[in-house]
Amino acid sequence: MGTVLDALTSKFLTTLSQLIEDEIVMTLSVKKDIKRLKKNLEHFRAVREDAEALAMEDRQIEAWWKNMSDVMFDVDVIIDLVMVQSQKFLLPARSLCFNQPMVSCFEKLLFDHKVARRIKDINEKLDEIKMNTEMFSLDRSIRQQFQVTTVDRNQTSPIDELEVVGREIKQSVDDIVQMIVSGCHENSTSVLGIQGMGGIGKTTLAQKIYNDQMIREKFQVHIWLCISQSYTETGLIKQAIRMAGENCDQLETELLPLLMDTIKGKSVFLVLDDVWKSDVWIDLLLSPFMRALNFHILVTTRDLHVLSEMHATHIHQVNKMNYGDGLELLMKKSFQSSEQICEFKNIGYDIVKKCDGLPLAIKVVAGVLSTKRTVAEWKSIRDSKWSIHGLPKELGGPLYLSYSNLPPQLKQCFLWCALLPPNFAIGRDDVAYWWVAEGFVRKEHDYSIHEIAEEYYLELIRRNLLQPIPMFVDKGESTMHDLLRSLGQYLTKDHSLFMNAESNNSMSNLRRLGISHAIEEIPPLEEHKCLRSLLLFNNKNFKSIRKDIFRKLEHIRVLVLRGTSIKDIPDSVGNLVLLRLLDLSYTEINKLPESTGRLISLEYLSLLGCRQLDSLPAGLMRLSNISFLQLDWTAIDHVPKGIAKFQQLYSLKGVFESGTGFRLDELQRLPNIQRLWVQKLEKAAPVGELVLKNSHNLRELRLGCTMGSTGERTRYQTGVVERIQQVFDMLIPSPSLVYIYIDGFPGIRFPEWLCSEPELNMPSLCHMHLNECISCSVLPPAGQMPELLVLHIKGADEVVTIGTELLGKGVRSAAAFFPKLELLRLVSMGNLEKWSLNIRNMCDDMEDNSQQLSLMPCLKRLLLFDCPKLRALPQDMYMIVNLKRIHIEGAHKLQEVVDLPAVVWLKVMNNTCLRRISNLCKLQDLFAQDCPMLDHTENLCSLKRVYMIDCLHAQVFRNCLAEEEQGILVHVATDGHNIFPDESLYN
Repeated sequence: MGTVLDALTSKFLTTLSQLIEDEIVMTLSVKKDIKRLKKNLEHFRAVREDAEALAMEDRQIEAWWKNMSDVMFDVDVIIDLVMVQSQKFLLPARSLCFNQPMVSCFEKLLFDHKVARRIKDINEKLDEIKMNTEMFSLDRSIRQQFQVTTVDRNQTSPIDELEVVGREIKQSVDDIVQMIVSGCHENSTSVLGIQGMGGIGKTTLAQKIYNDQMIREKFQVHIWLCISQSYTETGLIKQAIRMAGENCDQLETELLPLLMDTIKGKSVFLVLDDVWKSDVWIDLLLSPFMRALNFHILVTTRDLHVLSEMHATHIHQVNKMNYGDGLELLMKKSFQSSEQICEFKNIGYDIVKKCDGLPLAIKVVAGVLSTKRTVAEWKSIRDSKWSIHGLPKELGGPLYLSYSNLPPQLKQCFLWCALLPPNFAIGRDDVAYWWVAEGFVRKEHDYSIHEIAEEYYLELIRRNLLQPIPMFVDKGESTMHDLLRSLGQYLTKDHSLFMNAESNNSMSNLRRLGISHAIEEIPPLEEHKCLRSLLLFNNKNFKSIRKDIFRKLEHIRVLVLRGTSIKDIPDSVGNLVLLRLLDLSYTEINKLPESTGRLISLEYLSLLGCRQLDSLPAGLMRLSNISFLQLDWTAIDHVPKGIAKFQQLYSLKGVFESGTGFRLDELQRLPNIQRLWVQKLEKAAPVGELVLKNSHNLRELRLGCTMGSTGERTRYQTGVVERIQQVFDMLIPSPSLVYIYIDGFPGIRFPEWLCSEPELNMPSLCHMHLNECISCSVLPPAGQMPELLVLHIKGADEVVTIGTELLGKGVRSAAAFFPKLELLRLVSMGNLEKWSLNIRNMCDDMEDNSQQLSLMPCLKRLLLFDCPKLRALPQDMYMIVNLKRIHIEGAHKLQEVVDLPAVVWLKVMNNTCLRRISNLCKLQDLFAQDCPMLDHTENLCSLKRVYMIDCLHAQVFRNCLAEEEQGILVHVATDGHNIFPDESLYN
């Protein structure tokens, strides 16, 4: 699929072509050098596709590849410097210098001299590199590039994770659980180990043991700790305390005594996942856990020596997946239909054997195969070269194959993710901006560059190189497996580094640097003059920045200092003329320097959660390239006027009207806006026109007023409420909208565009969140929305009854109410008494009742939380045929949960009057806690597991199960002893 150099060369040639046509650039004396540079780079379109692999096998080629990479980084810098200089000459004079033309001329001469020298050096290096003719192919045709198409966009969501559990895995779980339980008695301790190579399924096996019913019942405290190589002692102990049931968020000291007190005299089951060194147990955790009544430790590791040092009494070696299960996993993950399985089965079997029974390997190769549709293409993958001499064994074979088959643009994006901390939650929106700032993303067709970046992210998920976090329906967050992360770090070891406690900081020409939160002393950064990306996440040891540091790090494009302890940004930040992304979220800064206005290349600025920041520098409004600006959760009380000057704005979050500053009518002049969050709308004034009428690409809209907490609602006078109502009415969104969030609305009715034919105003809407709409008594007809996936309603204080108004007229074309809804949440509905669907009468009353409409045919999950007055669930709920999972908590008037034939998972908590659970014929798992009246059940014929905590009539309820209890595992606990399994198992 080509090397990373292919993507870089193509990008450079396009940019150089534009520069050569630029009238201002052509006034510079470097125009001949730029033309020669372009001619030189054209030669590098022919770099061999296997150049990167050859570099790992041959020392001389490795040196060539490293030199080539270094030169390409230098080319990128010089191109950007020329472009910035061109842009400077277009800017209006901002000083009162008496002889501005003379100064500009002098500056131009200095720039010419500096750039000419650097371009000459680069051209000489390229001439030398070209002399190695063996590294070039005679075929100079343009290689395949990843294209975003309508088909690709629909195929980027992977299927649900396949649960392939062979007999050997089940038997291993049973054996280890039995060993732990039989050895559990007062004053007993044991350490058991699970050992195996990376990607073989150690964590999966440990999860099944951790969540086994016998383990949950036998131990009072259950703790799971993931021990990454860059863990911090404080973070680890805090996590242990939280999982043991105590709160320690405000503590930084005295943590060990708190942990000791929390587990003292209790039985504890502890999992230490992915242990690399035994000192985490011997030097840190052993002492506090000795206070437990008894404790049993389960350790997963790749290293037998670790288990030996921890004196493990039993070691389980994880076996590889058998080929039959592996073939099933491969077919599911490569998106092959059941009709195609026979056609591809024999080749698939050969491929599974080459994966050597490793689940991770099978999944990433399946990601490659998912892009291949013919038997010949599958054979080509099977017969291609899998092993690379020089690559560490655990990173070669299938893992490298999955990387080498990526298009060049996606290779860059994949490698960049290896800079992030282990187990890092990779946000789709964040990583898309990081990639754009690095220059990895090329605009295609009618899609914006940010949409393309988001498609890159989804493509990496589809190829199983990123793992989506199940709780996000839209795949909005994901993680990277540690082996894939190690592969990325190995392939970029010559120019990128994620620094942890063991890293060597002696690398020359370092281009990208991520620093672990575990690093206690931040190393000097000035020596890394070629640095282009610096990333720190939640490192509280990073407290200050030297005043002159940014004069030495002039090539930085991406600067992330999120969650650090810095209080001041030095004036020298204005020297970073190439800086495109600045993330200061959740820092302690109280001001931005005026020199921020000189960041001519800045596209992304996030000040999210900067609670001490109360103003913005005036110079900020001069930055015409800004495409992302986030200001919410700060102390800023004035947003300057002039936001409309940011014509490239794609995402604007946290703006509000204030005095002589920002006005809503500025939104009319932002044609590219796709994500918009407007807050404090109680301060806004109606402008008498539709301010979003030109926002044809708007995908996400968040509107809100300041409402206060549930117990202390902000109350507005009638005149103010009427004005707010007018403001909301004029904010009619674009038909392109996908997400709508209303966060605080005191009006007595929802905006007209939401309550009258919303399917016409927002036909593409997938996510609707209505929070703190405290005075609206009637909900909008969301059942008419043809694409709605998630409906979340919270804090609708005036809603007493939910009836057919929520269903609306349904969607006739889909013959359903809520035809695609998957998740429904009703939260903090303090006055909700009645919920009725009454779908049969509705269909009878319709003018054309020849077609019966189905009810929420795709709904999988229902959450009812804090609805204390709700008396009953809707009678017609039995008609929701795919509703598998229900969680009801804080519904104190609810007396029964009955007649739900599709439900397989039910959790009921803190429901004071709940007495009866009946006629749930497919129910397999029942969780009940703090339901003092629950004492009756019948017709739960598929029930497998029951967990009851602090339910006074638990024994009576259990007696009702007597006739059906064969094979049912019933677990009862009191005093808040948590025996519930981890809910992530059911996602």
